Amino acid sequence: MSKILIAITGSPGVGKSTLAKILVQKLGFDRLDLHHHYKRISTNYNRSKRSYDVDYQKFEKLVKEKLQESKKGLVIDSHISHLLPKRLVDVCIVLIHSNLKTLEKRLKARKYSKKKIRENLDAEIFQVCLMEAKEKGHRALIFDTAKGMNKDQMVNEVYAALGNLK
Repeated sequence: MSKILIAITGSPGVGKSTLAKILVQKLGFDRLDLHHHYKRISTNYNRSKRSYDVDYQKFEKLVKEKLQESKKGLVIDSHISHLLPKRLVDVCIVLIHSNLKTLEKRLKARKYSKKKIRENLDAEIFQVCLMEAKEKGHRALIFDTAKGMNKDQMVNEVYAALGNLK
């Protein structure tokens, strides 16, 4: 079997990094934390949004490079990982958080602006990451982290999805 790419996506604060660290530990994969690479994969920094404008070709190139360097596979946790082409992604996990009050508290704790909190809550309400993942053709595993993160159950579902690959 060739190297595996697992994309974990969802709005900020839903638990992507937590799940990624669990999967990396259980599967022995490498983790790509995009926070360390935004300057490299962006066209510029958008001061009004206080975020980088991502160049998706550069993003895809980085992912291919990191996958090549990995021994077994790669886990990417980012609110944009679902935008990778379907042909690259073996398993797409979409995390949602149905308790908006808890999510809002998490975003406030991160010192997000009111505008950024509102944008992210709206993205969660409308399930933007899930809809975009489906538009890209990904068959998504969906976990609602507001119901807790049953680590064993999540890992078992990921193993099952990996087992269904060819």
